[in-house]
Amino acid sequence: MWILIYLFAIWSSLRTLVTASDVVATTETVSTSVWPSLSPQMTVAFRSQRDVMGNMTIDQLPYVGLNLRRVLLNNETSMINEGNNTRLLALIKSILASEATAFVLDLKQQNDTLMVVDSTLLFSDILTTFQSFISSTQNNLYANVIVLLLNVSGPVGAQDNQNQALNTTYLLDKNLGSSYIYKPTDLQSDRSKNNTWNVYGKSSIDGWPTLGSVLYEQKKRLVVGELTDFFNQTTAPYIFPHDVFHYEQGNSTLDCTSSVDDLTNLSSIHWRFLDSQFNSADIKNYISCGLSPILRNPSYINNVTQLSDILHEGSVWSWDINQPSVTQSTSKSDNSLKAYNCVLLHYFANNGTATWRVDNCYGSNVGLCRYENMAFEWLVRSNKASYFDFDSYQGSKCPDQYTFNIPRTPLEQKSLISYLKNASFPDTKIWIDLNSVSVSNCWVSGGPYATCPYEKVISTRNFVTMMVPASVCSFALLCIVVYLSVLRVPIYDNRKNWRRVINKISKSELEGVPS
Repeated sequence: MWILIYLFAIWSSLRTLVTASDVVATTETVSTSVWPSLSPQMTVAFRSQRDVMGNMTIDQLPYVGLNLRRVLLNNETSMINEGNNTRLLALIKSILASEATAFVLDLKQQNDTLMVVDSTLLFSDILTTFQSFISSTQNNLYANVIVLLLNVSGPVGAQDNQNQALNTTYLLDKNLGSSYIYKPTDLQSDRSKNNTWNVYGKSSIDGWPTLGSVLYEQKKRLVVGELTDFFNQTTAPYIFPHDVFHYEQGNSTLDCTSSVDDLTNLSSIHWRFLDSQFNSADIKNYISCGLSPILRNPSYINNVTQLSDILHEGSVWSWDINQPSVTQSTSKSDNSLKAYNCVLLHYFANNGTATWRVDNCYGSNVGLCRYENMAFEWLVRSNKASYFDFDSYQGSKCPDQYTFNIPRTPLEQKSLISYLKNASFPDTKIWIDLNSVSVSNCWVSGGPYATCPYEKVISTRNFVTMMVPASVCSFALLCIVVYLSVLRVPIYDNRKNWRRVINKISKSELEGVPS
């Protein structure tokens, strides 16, 4: 019986760790009862984009979000009369748990505190909601950088020094926690350590740190900025001033051209936001031009979920519809291997669009190369190969000074489409540097031998390979112990017979001392 218990314990451990691999694709840590929750497929798509952008600086990332006053507080009277504060905060947390990564919040000074305009909410209530979400997602699977932009107004007739009464440092410390905030002093420290970069991938004294540095090394989650000119560095040391951000309302004045020089110049502008009304069709156009859209579509608390489709269209800029495939498979049929764990970029010449799709790693296709650290200079190799052969231990199919690569932002993908269009490419399928070979649903760059960064997650295949030999050896040793404990071996019997002879001789000897 205890043998069966031992085997059951091994099998339970196997199931527990194997199930851990599914966390990447299927586990949600935050309940989203009011706003539509992300499906496992969308969770994987959103996470894979974040991981691809890990080496991009945080000022160049695409953020998609909401102007909370314009979207949620259009029906001010009913909001206040119905006492919907609890529901409103729950909705904001649900939106945070979806794909929204930027928020514009209007505040007004009331005595020595800050109130949310057109509501009875305190600014501290919003901060507490952010803190609850951030603390529940402070791990490598779900963490992302969030931007909170503040429009602050004082009371009518306020004096210039009246905002000195607001202790924003205490407010942020108490209700959010300064350890989560990426502050102006953190930026100064990063720049002094040469930990900030420009579009050429070179250290820059006026650059910003990468997403990976902020999230995984510094463990920061929130950038707070002001769009007005209410605070100063002394009264609000955790808040970036308004001149850090390029923030527009209505139509954008940024030039959306596609030449390498123009895109490089565009990338020199930090934090490019556009606060406007969007629909599912045009939001992708704006985000492909390097803008971070802030939705201000008129809505209110009872029908705000209609904006979720627009938010999704802007957030998932890379993958095709119903991609990536949540479950990949490896099989052998008709003397050919199949492993749907690699990604092809599908370029469509007729409308100048491109999307990512999961495909068979053993298929033969051309591949994408990037010139050194240049963000917008591409080369598609005409010689076809499997994903494994295109970039392997033996070498890369990319020429010297080029590396197997992937568009990391919507702006980079736009530059790639421009390259393909100018070179008169027909509809083309192109290998890009993204695969889930090591762990299903964990999409990584770095060639076919890149490992999944989530150390606590182990694939079923790798775990079984690791556990089976140990389990077999343990079982064999167990059987030997049982056998020895049940049967008498010859050496044991001989030892018993020898002891019997010795005892018999001992009894025949005379006792005492001979005279």
